[in-house]
Amino acid sequence: MTTTPTVAIYGLGNMGYPLAERVGRHFPTQVFDLNAEALQRAKDSFSATAIAAPEDLKATPIVVLCLPNPAISLSVLQQIAPQLPRGAVVLETSTVNPEHIQAEHRLIAPYGVDVIDASIMAGVGQMVAGTASLALGGDPAAIARVQPVLDAIAAKQIYFGALGAGAAAKVINNAVAHAVMIVVAEAGAMATAAGVDCQKLIALLSDAQMGLHRPLTYRYAERIVNGDYAGGMPLDAARKDSVLALQLAQTLGVPLFAIQGSHSVYDMAAAAGYGRDDYAAVAKLWADWGCPAVPAKDPA
Repeated sequence: MTTTPTVAIYGLGNMGYPLAERVGRHFPTQVFDLNAEALQRAKDSFSATAIAAPEDLKATPIVVLCLPNPAISLSVLQQIAPQLPRGAVVLETSTVNPEHIQAEHRLIAPYGVDVIDASIMAGVGQMVAGTASLALGGDPAAIARVQPVLDAIAAKQIYFGALGAGAAAKVINNAVAHAVMIVVAEAGAMATAAGVDCQKLIALLSDAQMGLHRPLTYRYAERIVNGDYAGGMPLDAARKDSVLALQLAQTLGVPLFAIQGSHSVYDMAAAAGYGRDDYAAVAKLWADWGCPAVPAKDPA
């Protein structure tokens, strides 16, 4: 007869609480947080048991971390790793870098405990609604041992590879979103100053063939991935359009940061001799610097 494993959850903050609530619908849970009200709420909502000491985890095979920063995750693991049963798995759902996941692995591996990255690709509302995604990395066997818990957290999961790959994917995704946020704010300021209807601008930028989509779904996914820079819109033409955007912003008195910075890349790419290539050729600069945007193809 199999028994349902107990899951310990550290961190009942904005994301941690709805995560714990989802897990608590399917598994007996132990919870820890510095906020006594959050602990009481978890007890009342899904019969969670508060963790009083690391020794409370002697029979707990699964631990979920949802904490504010990597230092706190390491501190928690230093305290609980000696108490966890051999074969236990730690799910690091906090936003961390691969180096932090590797540090956690080095800390807990001597105790026979595995860690996987199960980075949450969503906001709080999506976690509550059950539409969040997880970016996974780590040993597939360890992931298999906690699959039901992962399923309880989020139905959509993407396995990115070795330990740390899921964490890296989340950080990269967030970096893109945060950078695009600046570009969008700049675009909105230019649109307002130029008398362009903001709702129509949003519709334009949302079109699958327009600004926000094509650089990813066509130029990165097809041209850069395949190393195909022949034909298309020349980089010189894209640079000319960038100059026009800078001139428009200057005329309107709108400060630019991200768009201004990106123009410098077009200047460098043109100076490198890529002016007649499709403007996706800006990616060649990173290859020239030893940091290609895609792995080199196997000659075989």
